[in-house]
Amino acid sequence: MNDSSKQPFVPEKVVQLMVDSIFKKNGIKPEEMKRNISDEQKQMLREMVNDLRKQVDQFNKGNNDITKSSD
Repeated sequence: MNDSSKQPFVPEKVVQLMVDSIFKKNGIKPEEMKRNISDEQKQMLREMVNDLRKQVDQFNKGNNDITKSSD
């Protein structure tokens, strides 16, 4: 069983900065990546985004539950 409470939370801006840094380091332009990505990779990215959204929703729900119980 996967316990999402033990997974580190990384803010979106940090992830974006890391991705931009990696692209720049390797001479990759985001516009070119968008044109050269396969349908399979696009689907994998969509699934990953959906999974991340679910994790964020669960995280936020957990925080709301904790806040309500401490009132």
